[in-house]
Amino acid sequence: MILKATSLLALLIFITAISALAQTNADTAQIINLKKFDMPQLNRQRTIRVYLPEGYSSSNKSYPVIYMTDGQNLFKTDAEIKNTWGVDSILNALPANKQCIIVGIDHAGKDRITEYDPYNSTYGNGDGNAYIWFLVETLKPYIDTHYRTKKDARYTAIAGSSMGSLLAMYAAIKYPGVFGSAGIFSPALWIGPQIYTDTEIAAPNKKSGYYLTCGDSEGNEVGYVNKMDSLLHAKGFSLKQVPPIKINAGAIHNETQWRNAFPAFYSWVAERFGL
Repeated sequence: MILKATSLLALLIFITAISALAQTNADTAQIINLKKFDMPQLNRQRTIRVYLPEGYSSSNKSYPVIYMTDGQNLFKTDAEIKNTWGVDSILNALPANKQCIIVGIDHAGKDRITEYDPYNSTYGNGDGNAYIWFLVETLKPYIDTHYRTKKDARYTAIAGSSMGSLLAMYAAIKYPGVFGSAGIFSPALWIGPQIYTDTEIAAPNKKSGYYLTCGDSEGNEVGYVNKMDSLLHAKGFSLKQVPPIKINAGAIHNETQWRNAFPAFYSWVAERFGL
């Protein structure tokens, strides 16, 4: 049976639309959950959430990576809480060539404070050093092997909030050859005040960068962050490496603040990545 020209044209349009949809779906950003991922340095398991940018599956590109704490709070489409950072929504709104890989590591629940703390405190003995060894020895090699990443420290950042950013700060000053940039959101520096001493005595790596931000309604948070900012600049870091602190007016210690602060941080770190 011979199709009429109009019917054939309609069929071709339908096939083209289906093909375009398949291509679009193939290019859509996605989040992969790695369940029960072993943390041998801590003798624990954890869910790891890997955000792959738009176009990842249909390209051969390699991407910068940001490792982030509190993974279950990060992604709007893959969260266990209602109020998230919305990192996926923020990146999805950008052009594909401005997106990177985000690796979110779920926190330890009741052991969150001690797991993120590189020091011993009234909350217990800190597991932060073991946690960072997990990132350096286990997780990053896995991510670099299984995904197309740019492996150099220039293209690797670490970020977090509260205890997670105390850990991120420690990781960046102790392992600048692994983490070239750090996003420090409302850091719990008061729990681990030794971080100031460790920052002061660490040999400054002039390729490193630190982005500091907090709310002005978080108790003494502005003072703690100002002290760290002054210390970094005293060590010779430039304003390009350590930009002026972003103080968020009226912001309290929660995901709403960090969601609102993330775009400015991402713009800064994306420039450092060369995106």
